[in-house]
Amino acid sequence: MNSGSSAPNKHFCFVLIPSFSLVAFSCATDALRAANEFIGSKAYSWNAVSAGENITKSSSGFAIAAPDISEAGEPDVIVICGGDRSHEYRNQALTNWLQAKSHQNCAIGSISDGAFVLADIGLFSKVPSTIHWRCFDAYRERFPELDIRPSIMEISDNRFSCAGGTASLDLMLHFISADHGAETASRVADNYFLDIIRDTSKEQHLTNAYRVAGKNEHLAQALLLMENNLEAPLSIAGLSVAVGVSKRQLDRIFKRYVGSSPQAHYRELRLARASGLLIQTGMGITEIALACGFQSASHLGKFFKQRFAVTPGEFRRNAG
Repeated sequence: MNSGSSAPNKHFCFVLIPSFSLVAFSCATDALRAANEFIGSKAYSWNAVSAGENITKSSSGFAIAAPDISEAGEPDVIVICGGDRSHEYRNQALTNWLQAKSHQNCAIGSISDGAFVLADIGLFSKVPSTIHWRCFDAYRERFPELDIRPSIMEISDNRFSCAGGTASLDLMLHFISADHGAETASRVADNYFLDIIRDTSKEQHLTNAYRVAGKNEHLAQALLLMENNLEAPLSIAGLSVAVGVSKRQLDRIFKRYVGSSPQAHYRELRLARASGLLIQTGMGITEIALACGFQSASHLGKFFKQRFAVTPGEFRRNAG
């Protein structure tokens, strides 16, 4: 099974943030294990650490032993493993450690929502980054100055980010290919019945517009316009003109394929965005209302309670 590669051994240090994604972590580490098997030597080693947690629970409740970062040694690659609550996480010891490592030619990146942690301390300020699609709006609102992309991964210089989930496997396959060749990476991919190794050109989440593109062209165009104009919603009359059908015809198309009126579906998209911002950011409710195309906090509150049976404030408290 030996690939004959002469690449130096590489050590990965996975920093587990409380409520980290277990699937993203396991996909990443198991890919390295499989690479060692196919290469025929310990080409990769890894450990898991935390910022003083010692035992860190994943979002699914499973706990991983993770000693303090002071025991991390000298890693070649540092991976911040995030999850459900990473947008809230602050740890000065971790910040100091990461900033020190960033000056030592160490590759540093994130998987899943760990991008919040690195962006917060400025390590993504000069490179593109990505994050899990559920957090995309919150990430963009919090860091409007960053080059944020909807790809499954971004790799630039000594920085990288990945949407998480099974995309963590693709990220590790990229590293394995760079270190030991495409054939080795392909053999590892075969181990997981993965027939295509995705790269940075692959977007992580198809919008509704692309999902229905084969059903009706006018509907696909209307959905794409809606999704791209949540903060300043278009009028339904303007929307119908833009896609080249009458307002009545657009209503019939939505009733047939979506099951609701254009107005109701547009509002649903904006409410979904508002619910995400309530959970993943510290933005005020008035600020969120305006960012989602509502005239005021009370205007948002009226439709939000109709949709979720609680006020925006109650929704935020319940999520916490």
